[in-house]
Amino acid sequence: MGEDDCTISLETLRQVFNEAINNLEERVGDVVELDEDFFWSVPREARYDPYSAPASEQLTLGQLTSSWNALKRMHATGEHMNEHTLVWVAEILQILGQPPR
Repeated sequence: MGEDDCTISLETLRQVFNEAINNLEERVGDVVELDEDFFWSVPREARYDPYSAPASEQLTLGQLTSSWNALKRMHATGEHMNEHTLVWVAEILQILGQPPR
């Protein structure tokens, strides 16, 4: 991977994200109902190692409602957003990017 491939402009990312959210809103409206709740969570060391399949003991169970409730709480209380906030957002975005069953 080239050096430019690893560099992300946060402003461009923000613009792309806003476009994606606007597109989703145009397609489904103001509210989205999730058709899933539990998912497999893979730790970073296994997720980004394409040469080894994760061992079953590395997998943990995540829950979208838990992630969403944490995000809502942080937003409502003005709690400081930390780096894990992006993980919770990514978990929600992952399911929104999948066609419903």
